[in-house]
Amino acid sequence: MSSSTSAKAGATLLFAHGGGFCKEIWDPIIRRLQASPLLKKQHPATRIVTFDFPYHGTKRDESVPGKVVMETPTSPRVIHPGNNWIQWSTEEVCRQLETLRATTGERERAPLIGIGHSMGAVALWNTEVMHPGTFDGLILFEPVYDWGIPSERKSIDFLVALTLKRESKWSSRDAAAAHFDELRNFAAWDRESLKSYLQGALVEATDGSVSLACNPLIECSLYSGTMLSLTDEQLARPKCRAVFQSGGRTQLFNYKMSSGMAKKYPDVYKVAPPMPKTSHLMVLEDPAESARRILKNLTEFAPFKGHISEATSSRL
Repeated sequence: MSSSTSAKAGATLLFAHGGGFCKEIWDPIIRRLQASPLLKKQHPATRIVTFDFPYHGTKRDESVPGKVVMETPTSPRVIHPGNNWIQWSTEEVCRQLETLRATTGERERAPLIGIGHSMGAVALWNTEVMHPGTFDGLILFEPVYDWGIPSERKSIDFLVALTLKRESKWSSRDAAAAHFDELRNFAAWDRESLKSYLQGALVEATDGSVSLACNPLIECSLYSGTMLSLTDEQLARPKCRAVFQSGGRTQLFNYKMSSGMAKKYPDVYKVAPPMPKTSHLMVLEDPAESARRILKNLTEFAPFKGHISEATSSRL
């Protein structure tokens, strides 16, 4: 079902982070993947690529200020170029792929597997929709999709209101770390994941103070934008398997409707059972289980097919 790839070339895993985060959030998961028997026995070795989306991490950009508006008395929104996140995140994935092709110099395309969370999952998915055959497999952790459900608006209202109140500057990295370590909203995060997030999410000034690379106003503009919505024709376009992963207590992913999508397009979509005791932020809350899920899904894609036992029995 996937496009032709070179059996002699190692696979590339392209990781795409969610809105408000940074490429470092994948580090605890990547560490586990690299230690797994599945990846250790791959020759040539598996290439792992991470990157920051615009307005995030190393691509911090506050040149355009965000403007808060009230759509309704209970619906704050932010106007900013971040509203067009589907377009520029997809364009960034395409840029990363162009760079990858330019640096590898391979005559035959190596297997390419996209692994994304939230905004990053949408960007990978949308890239495959726009350019079918780009990927040989997709592992999508809760892509934010417009299911047309009234409750979605309430979730966005909550996210924007909460994020607008977020503190974004501290006197030092230690002060920032202490702040996040004590926050109730971050209590469910794995501590290694939190440390990795802070490594890429904080920008240091000359006086030693630190600020969030992704300003809360800009993060709110992502939530204020339009969520991905695809036609039946677009949903059928991907030429690779796309596996949906979700959190057991999420409010941002519709398991029932995504299962209906998989039933309608069984050659494209597959929905994994929800990850217990996790939310939309499952990759940060349980990197060990996230890594196990990725390893299991990888066995459905070249060149990892036929190694199911090595993926499921690995202790991470």
